[in-house]
Amino acid sequence: MSSTAGLGNEVPYRRRRRGALSRASVVDTGRRLAEREGMDAVTIRRVAAELGVTPMALYRHMSDKQELVVAMLDDVARELPPLPAGEDPRECLALAFVGLRDHLALSPWAVEALRSGDLFGRAALPYVEGVLELLERAGLDERRGMEAYWALWWFTFGHLTSLPATLPENRRGRMALLLSSGTEGLPRVRRMGELPLRPGDGGRMFRAGLDALLGGLLPG
Repeated sequence: MSSTAGLGNEVPYRRRRRGALSRASVVDTGRRLAEREGMDAVTIRRVAAELGVTPMALYRHMSDKQELVVAMLDDVARELPPLPAGEDPRECLALAFVGLRDHLALSPWAVEALRSGDLFGRAALPYVEGVLELLERAGLDERRGMEAYWALWWFTFGHLTSLPATLPENRRGRMALLLSSGTEGLPRVRRMGELPLRPGDGGRMFRAGLDALLGGLLPG
Protein backbone atom coordinates (compact mmCIF):
# COMPACT_ATOMS: atom_id res chain seq x y z
CA MET A 1 0.00 0.00 0.00
CA SER A 2 1.07 3.55 -0.50
CA SER A 3 1.28 6.00 2.35
CA THR A 4 -2.07 7.41 1.29
CA ALA A 5 -3.83 4.05 1.32
CA GLY A 6 -7.33 4.17 2.68
CA LEU A 7 -7.60 7.90 2.14
CA GLY A 8 -10.34 7.88 -0.43
CA ASN A 9 -9.42 6.34 -3.78
CA GLU A 10 -8.89 2.62 -3.35
CA VAL A 11 -11.54 -0.10 -3.54
CA PRO A 12 -10.58 -2.12 -0.44
CA TYR A 13 -12.29 -5.37 -1.31
CA ARG A 14 -14.34 -7.02 -3.98
CA ARG A 15 -18.02 -6.52 -3.20
CA ARG A 16 -20.19 -9.57 -3.41
CA ARG A 17 -23.19 -9.69 -5.68
CA ARG A 18 -26.50 -9.02 -4.06
CA GLY A 19 -28.64 -12.06 -3.65
CA ALA A 20 -30.46 -14.04 -0.99
CA LEU A 21 -29.92 -12.90 2.58
CA SER A 22 -26.93 -14.67 4.05
CA ARG A 23 -24.23 -14.11 6.66
CA ALA A 24 -21.90 -13.00 3.86
CA SER A 25 -24.35 -10.42 2.53
CA VAL A 26 -24.90 -9.06 6.05
CA VAL A 27 -21.12 -8.69 6.55
CA ASP A 28 -20.70 -7.11 3.14
CA THR A 29 -23.45 -4.58 3.85
CA GLY A 30 -21.97 -3.77 7.25
CA ARG A 31 -18.64 -3.05 5.61
CA ARG A 32 -20.17 -0.79 2.99
CA LEU A 33 -22.02 1.15 5.67
CA ALA A 34 -18.85 1.48 7.75
CA GLU A 35 -16.90 2.72 4.75
CA ARG A 36 -19.48 5.38 3.93
CA GLU A 37 -20.46 6.57 7.39
CA GLY A 38 -18.14 5.08 10.01
CA MET A 39 -18.76 2.52 12.71
CA ASP A 40 -21.54 4.47 14.44
CA ALA A 41 -23.72 3.75 11.41
CA VAL A 42 -23.32 -0.02 11.75
CA THR A 43 -26.34 -1.25 13.67
CA ILE A 44 -28.57 -4.24 13.10
CA ARG A 45 -31.43 -1.90 12.21
CA ARG A 46 -29.40 0.08 9.65
CA VAL A 47 -27.93 -3.02 8.03
CA ALA A 48 -31.40 -4.55 7.79
CA ALA A 49 -32.73 -1.38 6.17
CA GLU A 50 -29.89 -1.43 3.64
CA LEU A 51 -30.76 -5.01 2.77
CA GLY A 52 -34.48 -4.32 2.63
CA VAL A 53 -35.37 -6.80 5.37
CA THR A 54 -36.60 -6.58 8.96
CA PRO A 55 -34.06 -6.52 11.81
CA MET A 56 -35.47 -9.85 12.97
CA ALA A 57 -34.37 -11.43 9.69
CA LEU A 58 -30.75 -10.50 10.48
CA TYR A 59 -30.86 -12.23 13.85
CA ARG A 60 -30.89 -15.54 12.00
CA HIS A 61 -27.34 -14.71 10.94
CA MET A 62 -26.00 -12.37 13.66
CA SER A 63 -26.91 -12.38 17.33
CA ASP A 64 -26.00 -8.72 17.87
CA LYS A 65 -23.84 -5.84 16.65
CA GLN A 66 -20.72 -7.19 18.35
CA GLU A 67 -20.93 -10.45 16.41
CA LEU A 68 -21.42 -8.47 13.21
CA VAL A 69 -18.38 -6.26 13.84
CA VAL A 70 -16.21 -9.29 14.67
CA ALA A 71 -17.37 -10.93 11.44
CA MET A 72 -16.48 -7.75 9.53
CA LEU A 73 -13.02 -7.72 11.12
CA ASP A 74 -12.62 -11.40 10.24
CA ASP A 75 -13.46 -10.52 6.66
CA VAL A 76 -10.67 -7.93 6.61
CA ALA A 77 -8.23 -10.31 8.29
CA ARG A 78 -8.83 -13.01 5.68
CA GLU A 79 -7.72 -10.52 3.03
CA LEU A 80 -4.35 -9.88 4.68
CA PRO A 81 -1.42 -10.36 2.29
CA PRO A 82 0.75 -13.44 2.83
CA LEU A 83 3.59 -13.03 5.26
CA PRO A 84 6.87 -12.29 3.46
CA ALA A 85 9.24 -15.18 2.93
CA GLY A 86 13.01 -14.75 3.00
CA GLU A 87 16.23 -15.55 4.78
CA ASP A 88 16.42 -12.32 6.79
CA PRO A 89 13.77 -12.36 9.55
CA ARG A 90 14.32 -8.65 10.32
CA GLU A 91 13.46 -7.62 6.77
CA CYS A 92 10.54 -10.07 6.73
CA LEU A 93 9.22 -8.48 9.93
CA ALA A 94 9.54 -4.99 8.46
CA LEU A 95 7.67 -6.02 5.32
CA ALA A 96 5.03 -7.84 7.39
CA PHE A 97 4.18 -4.71 9.38
CA VAL A 98 4.32 -2.48 6.31
CA GLY A 99 1.85 -4.89 4.69
CA LEU A 100 -0.35 -4.91 7.79
CA ARG A 101 -0.31 -1.13 8.00
CA ASP A 102 -1.13 -0.76 4.33
CA HIS A 103 -3.93 -3.32 4.49
CA LEU A 104 -5.65 -1.76 7.49
CA ALA A 105 -5.24 1.73 6.04
CA LEU A 106 -7.67 0.65 3.32
CA SER A 107 -10.36 0.17 5.98
CA PRO A 108 -10.33 3.11 8.43
CA TRP A 109 -13.51 1.76 10.02
CA ALA A 110 -11.58 -1.38 11.07
CA VAL A 111 -9.01 0.80 12.86
CA GLU A 112 -11.92 2.57 14.54
CA ALA A 113 -13.42 -0.76 15.61
CA LEU A 114 -10.09 -2.04 16.96
CA ARG A 115 -9.41 1.12 18.96
CA SER A 116 -11.39 -0.04 21.99
CA GLY A 117 -9.20 -3.13 22.31
CA ASP A 118 -12.19 -5.37 23.03
CA LEU A 119 -12.73 -6.77 19.53
CA PHE A 120 -10.52 -8.40 16.95
CA GLY A 121 -10.80 -10.64 13.91
CA ARG A 122 -9.96 -14.21 14.88
CA ALA A 123 -8.93 -14.84 11.29
CA ALA A 124 -5.90 -12.64 11.98
CA LEU A 125 -4.45 -15.15 14.46
CA PRO A 126 -2.47 -17.14 11.83
CA TYR A 127 -0.83 -13.84 10.82
CA VAL A 128 0.08 -13.19 14.47
CA GLU A 129 1.47 -16.72 14.73
CA GLY A 130 3.64 -16.09 11.67
CA VAL A 131 4.97 -12.82 13.11
CA LEU A 132 5.82 -14.55 16.41
CA GLU A 133 7.66 -17.23 14.44
CA LEU A 134 9.67 -14.54 12.64
CA LEU A 135 10.55 -12.95 15.98
CA GLU A 136 11.71 -16.36 17.22
CA ARG A 137 13.83 -16.80 14.09
CA ALA A 138 15.31 -13.37 14.78
CA GLY A 139 16.61 -14.66 18.12
CA LEU A 140 13.98 -13.67 20.68
CA ASP A 141 12.70 -16.04 23.35
CA GLU A 142 8.98 -16.41 24.03
CA ARG A 143 8.70 -13.55 26.52
CA ARG A 144 10.79 -11.08 24.51
CA GLY A 145 9.02 -12.12 21.33
CA MET A 146 5.64 -11.34 22.87
CA GLU A 147 6.88 -7.95 24.09
CA ALA A 148 8.34 -7.17 20.67
CA TYR A 149 5.10 -8.15 18.94
CA TRP A 150 3.07 -5.76 21.08
CA ALA A 151 5.60 -2.94 20.63
CA LEU A 152 5.43 -3.39 16.84
CA TRP A 153 1.64 -3.60 16.83
CA TRP A 154 1.20 -0.50 19.03
CA PHE A 155 3.59 1.46 16.82
CA THR A 156 1.69 0.37 13.70
CA PHE A 157 -1.72 1.04 15.22
CA GLY A 158 -0.65 4.47 16.44
CA HIS A 159 0.45 5.33 12.91
CA LEU A 160 -2.89 4.15 11.54
CA THR A 161 -4.89 6.26 13.97
CA SER A 162 -2.93 9.36 12.89
CA LEU A 163 -3.57 8.90 9.16
CA PRO A 164 -6.59 11.28 9.05
CA ALA A 165 -4.31 14.08 10.29
CA THR A 166 -2.16 13.67 7.17
CA LEU A 167 -5.02 14.42 4.79
CA PRO A 168 -4.26 17.72 3.02
CA GLU A 169 -7.52 19.37 4.11
CA ASN A 170 -6.98 18.38 7.76
CA ARG A 171 -3.30 19.27 7.75
CA ARG A 172 -3.94 22.74 6.30
CA GLY A 173 -6.29 23.61 9.14
CA ARG A 174 -3.98 22.19 11.76
CA MET A 175 -0.95 24.03 10.40
CA ALA A 176 -2.89 27.30 10.18
CA LEU A 177 -3.84 26.89 13.84
CA LEU A 178 -0.25 26.08 14.78
CA LEU A 179 1.13 29.12 12.96
CA SER A 180 -1.44 31.39 14.58
CA SER A 181 -0.70 30.09 18.08
CA GLY A 182 2.29 32.26 18.83
CA THR A 183 5.39 30.53 17.48
CA GLU A 184 7.69 33.50 18.10
CA GLY A 185 10.88 32.20 19.63
CA LEU A 186 10.08 28.69 18.36
CA PRO A 187 11.77 28.74 14.95
CA ARG A 188 11.97 24.98 14.55
CA VAL A 189 8.30 24.50 15.36
CA ARG A 190 7.40 27.24 12.89
CA ARG A 191 9.48 25.72 10.10
CA MET A 192 7.93 22.32 10.78
CA GLY A 193 4.49 23.88 10.40
CA GLU A 194 5.48 25.50 7.12
CA LEU A 195 6.89 22.32 5.58
CA PRO A 196 4.20 20.43 3.66
CA LEU A 197 4.01 16.65 3.77
CA ARG A 198 4.97 15.27 0.38
CA PRO A 199 3.37 12.26 -1.30
CA GLY A 200 4.89 9.15 0.23
CA ASP A 201 6.22 10.87 3.36
CA GLY A 202 3.87 8.92 5.62
CA GLY A 203 5.08 5.59 4.26
CA ARG A 204 8.74 6.61 4.43
CA MET A 205 8.41 7.86 8.00
CA PHE A 206 6.59 4.70 9.02
CA ARG A 207 9.31 2.48 7.56
CA ALA A 208 12.08 4.57 9.14
CA GLY A 209 10.41 4.32 12.55
CA LEU A 210 9.78 0.62 12.07
CA ASP A 211 13.43 -0.02 11.20
CA ALA A 212 14.56 1.93 14.26
CA LEU A 213 12.16 -0.02 16.48
CA LEU A 214 13.29 -3.36 15.07
CA GLY A 215 16.90 -2.31 15.56
CA GLY A 216 16.23 -1.79 19.25
CA LEU A 217 14.14 -4.93 19.71
CA LEU A 218 16.19 -7.54 17.89
CA PRO A 219 19.63 -8.84 18.84
CA GLY A 220 22.69 -7.72 16.90
